[in-house]
Amino acid sequence: MSTRYDDEPPTAAIWWDKFVNFAWRTDWTQVVLILGLSALGVVAIWSAGEFRQSGFWRSQIVFIAIGWVAYWVVASIDYREFLRQARRIYLAGVLLLLPVSVCAFLKVDLGGFIRSINGARRWMDFGPFSIQPSEFAKVSALVFIAALLARSPIGPFRASWPTVLKVGLAAAAPFVLIFVQPDLGSALIYLPLSFLLLYVAGLTYRFFLVAGAVSLFLGALVAVDLVEYSSKVVAYSQEHKEDKDPARAIRGKHEATAWFFLLKDYQRERIMSFVAPQVIDPKGLGVTWNVRQANIAVGRGGLTGQGVGNGTQARFGYLPEAAAHNDFLFSGMAEEIGFTGALSVIVGFALLFWRVVRTAARAADRFGSLLALGAAAILGTHVVVNVGMNIDLMPVTGVPLPFLSYGGSFVLSCFLLLGLVQSVHRHSAGGGEGGGPPATGLTA
Repeated sequence: MSTRYDDEPPTAAIWWDKFVNFAWRTDWTQVVLILGLSALGVVAIWSAGEFRQSGFWRSQIVFIAIGWVAYWVVASIDYREFLRQARRIYLAGVLLLLPVSVCAFLKVDLGGFIRSINGARRWMDFGPFSIQPSEFAKVSALVFIAALLARSPIGPFRASWPTVLKVGLAAAAPFVLIFVQPDLGSALIYLPLSFLLLYVAGLTYRFFLVAGAVSLFLGALVAVDLVEYSSKVVAYSQEHKEDKDPARAIRGKHEATAWFFLLKDYQRERIMSFVAPQVIDPKGLGVTWNVRQANIAVGRGGLTGQGVGNGTQARFGYLPEAAAHNDFLFSGMAEEIGFTGALSVIVGFALLFWRVVRTAARAADRFGSLLALGAAAILGTHVVVNVGMNIDLMPVTGVPLPFLSYGGSFVLSCFLLLGLVQSVHRHSAGGGEGGGPPATGLTA
C-alpha cells in the first residue's frame, strides 16, 4: 500500500496541470487550419467522384486519420531528438527510395511489389496499401539538411563551402533517386528547400548569383532541346494531319536520340504545353486537354460557384478521374465554390504559412527555425505550383495540393511536416511564446 503525503498534489490536479500545459503550448490555430483544409479536401474529392460512385473520399478519411495520429506523435517528441537522430532518419529515407529508383532505372518490375504504372515506378505495393517513398524522403532530407546547417554555422562562402557541399550532396541524393523514377515534380522540391535554408542560414548572396547563372545556363540547354523536340512534333503533324495527338505518336522517340538526356518526352510535352500549346497540341485534344478543362472549370465558377456537387468538368469526365481528385482538384473546387471560395482556400494556406514562419521566428534554436522554415518551403512550393498549373500560370508537374489532393503517402508527409513544426512550437522555451531571440535573424 502506498502512502500519499499531505504536500503531494492529488492525481486530478496533476492531470489538470498536464492538460493546461499541453493546451498552452499547442498552436491551436495551426490545428484548426489543418482540420478545415482536410475536411474541405474530403468534400472536394467526394464531389469529384460522386458521379462515378468512386470511394476515394472514404480512403482519404482513413489517410487523414492516420495522418493525425502521426502528427500528434511527432509533435509530442522534443524536436531536438530529431537533431540527434538526423543521420539515421536521412539514411532511412534514402534506403526507402533505393528499390523503387533502381527498378525504375533498370526498367524492371519486382512482381506486384514494384511495378510500372503509366511508365513510372514510384510506389511500393504491400497488398492492402501502397506507399510512395519520395514523399517520406522529403521529410527525412529536411531534418538532415536542417541538422547540418544547425551544427555548422554559415558565413563567407570560402569558409563555409564544406557545409554547402554537404547540403548539396544531401539534397542531390534523393533528387537523383526521385528523378529517375521519373518524378520531376517531386525532385524539384529539393531546390527551393536547399536554397531557402542556405539563405536563411546566412550564406553570402554571391553564391546565389552563381547558382542563378548556372540555372540560366541549364535553362538555355533545355530551351535548345525543346526547339529540336518541337520541330519533330511539327514535322509529324504536317505529315499526319488526321492525328489528333501528334506528341503521343512520337513519344519516346526523341528521348532515345536526344543529346539532352535528362528529360523524358512526356516531360517535354508538359513544358511545351505551357510555353507553346499550339505547337505541341494543335487540336487541343492531347497533352493540353487537362489544362484547358481546368481553365473552363475555373471560369465557370464565377464569383460564387455552381454549388458543391454541381460542377460539370469533374463530374462528367471532362477532367479525367485520375486528375480530378488529385492534381487538378483545385480547379474543380473553384468551379463549385467560385472565386470567393478559392480565394478563401488560398487565404487559409497563407494563414497556415504565417503560423509556421511565426514558429520559426520564435524557435529556441537554429535547428528549430530551419526545421519550420523547411516545412514551409516544401508545402509552400506545392501550393504555388499546384494552384499555378490549375490556372495555367505554370507547367503541369504532377505536384498535389497539401491536405486537399488525394493520396495516402502525400497526406501523411504533410502531417509529418507540420507535426515537426508543432513540435518546435511546443518544445521551444515558453511554448514558442517569447522563447528568446530568433535563431536565424527572423522576426515574428
